This record gives sequence, structure tokens and C-alpha cells, in this order.
Amino acid sequence: MSPFRRLWNCICHKENHRLISKTIVHDEPCIRCVMPTKMKHGVIKDVAFLPLEHGTGASVLRLNYTTLDFCVDYGKRLNKKNHQLGALLKFCQDDVDKVNEWAQSELSKVTNEETGEANVNGMCAHLKYSPMDGLIYVERDKDYYTDSCISTPMHADLEFNEPLEKGLVKTRMRKYNNELIKICKKAFMKNDELGEWTDVNKAP
Repeated sequence: MSPFRRLWNCICHKENHRLISKTIVHDEPCIRCVMPTKMKHGVIKDVAFLPLEHGTGASVLRLNYTTLDFCVDYGKRLNKKNHQLGALLKFCQDDVDKVNEWAQSELSKVTNEETGEANVNGMCAHLKYSPMDGLIYVERDKDYYTDSCISTPMHADLEFNEPLEKGLVKTRMRKYNNELIKICKKAFMKNDELGEWTDVNKAP
């Protein structure tokens, strides 16, 4: 959307004028857009929440401040080549906290291929308020509304406790992702339409 169009929307659609809270509460639903490249045979792979290399944040949208139609369109725009979306994942901080607890338990042990040692996963994440305009993070201390003149005021990050690096860190993060995907609600795209929400990680 052009800057002029966003400004016009700000002027003409004051019914959408709603302050976005800087606090993401424990049960607030968030959406992660999953590209087809992060799926295989209709199953969402354990890379669905991976940040960019050396990064710590995976982008999400806060559903309380937008619509599923927007999430679908946003996801398609991320895929500049094919303009396609594979699925949406819906989750909240409560779900993240469950995986954080798992990642500190004996059940999460990961074997270091170099040393042969098995240690608890150790990953941890939390949802962080982080509005954006295009590819740029904007001031987090400033108030933004659902009709703010930035492209994604409802943007947030699933922020990990350490950056993505190749090797053991990536393995630990993928295993963490897999546990979170199990908990998430999934809605798969079919014939360019968003399907029903399901607990099953397999497109119908």
C-alpha cells in the first residue's frame, strides 16, 4: 500500500481507530504465516518459526488488531515470486510458555553430535510488541493504532533467547519449533481459500 493510500485510510476510516496495546497478554491470539516452502507433503515443517540467520525474532500478526483476511493477504505478499501462502498457525503466549517449560525439562534433551553429550534443549521465547512499516521496525515507545499510517502496526515477534546459528543452536531451535507447532491451531490454504482450524498438522 502506498504512503498516500495509508494516509487516506487514516483520514477516512476512523471507525478502525483502536490503540494497539504494547502488552501482549497470555491468551492473546497471534498468527504466523507459513510459506509453501516451509511445508512438505502438506505437513508444516519444523522450520516454520525459524528467524533469519543470526536473528532472534520470527514475525507474527496480532489477531485482536487485524483480520484473518489481512493475515492471508500479508502472507501472500511475503511470497513475492508466487504470491502463495501455505497455512496459518494460531497460538498465544500460554502456548509458548508450555514449550518453554518443556525446553527446560529432561524430555527435551538434545544430543551434541560433536561431543555426544545430551543436554536439555534450553531454548526460550516470548511474544514481543514490535510494529513495523514495510521492512523497518518503528519506535516501540510510540502509540500506534489499527489505522496508523504504517503498514503493519499489529506486527509482533516471537523472540528467542539466542540468535539462530548453524549447528546445534539450529537443531535445538527446530526441535523447539516442532513442539510449538504441535500446540498451534493450523488452517491450511486450499484453492486459494483458508480452510478450517485443526489440531492436526496435515493438510486435508
